[in-house]
Amino acid sequence: MKVKRKSLVTAFALLCVAQVGCGKNSKPNVEAAPSPTTIEAKQQQIAQLPPPELNAVQQAVKRVFRDCATVDTQRQPAFVAGDFNGDLSQDVAVIVKPAPGKLAEINEEFPAWLLRDPFKLSVPGTPAIKVEDNDVLLAIIHGYGDSGWHDVQATQTFLLRNAVGSNLAVHAGKAFISENSGRPLPRIHGDLIKQVVSGSSGYLYYAGPTYSWYDPKTFKGDAQVSSVHGRKAGMTR
Repeated sequence: MKVKRKSLVTAFALLCVAQVGCGKNSKPNVEAAPSPTTIEAKQQQIAQLPPPELNAVQQAVKRVFRDCATVDTQRQPAFVAGDFNGDLSQDVAVIVKPAPGKLAEINEEFPAWLLRDPFKLSVPGTPAIKVEDNDVLLAIIHGYGDSGWHDVQATQTFLLRNAVGSNLAVHAGKAFISENSGRPLPRIHGDLIKQVVSGSSGYLYYAGPTYSWYDPKTFKGDAQVSSVHGRKAGMTR
């Protein structure tokens, strides 16, 4: 019995030594950050992609919302594409409306999308945002990998209330910063969505835990926001 116990102790000691040795010689598996050249090449590749088509956009909306929301095809344009969160994968912004009889599913407690209002700061303890029957919403489906929003794994989506206006368009982030040099600007992660909302021309931009509205006439500075999905506000490319 003593011999058996001694053998077990010896085996355990050898195993510990082997693990320590491996730990000293192994290197952490850390993914290298993309170089500026790689980032620029990716941005150019995204910019040269063909514009989104209705059938593909409808498929993406169905993938995320199942039968709870549909593309509002009466709006023109009803969708635009760009890299809105700056992760080097193409996203799509789509004007949608709740499907008839599906309001409860849109407002479920734990939906597969993030329901936000870019004109309201989310404060703990305040009532949750709710979609109403006649709401027209902007869904921003974030891309995944090289296929962007087309990929079947591209399901991370922000559903924005009070964020649909007129003249929907994409404004490249780098061009926006260059054109507005000297003005107070928000922290820009990627491309912006330009619109006229309630008579004011401005931009929707990714602000970490939500999308926010930038009006050049009224903007004074970013509010302090926390991180979401592993990204921190203020990290720009």
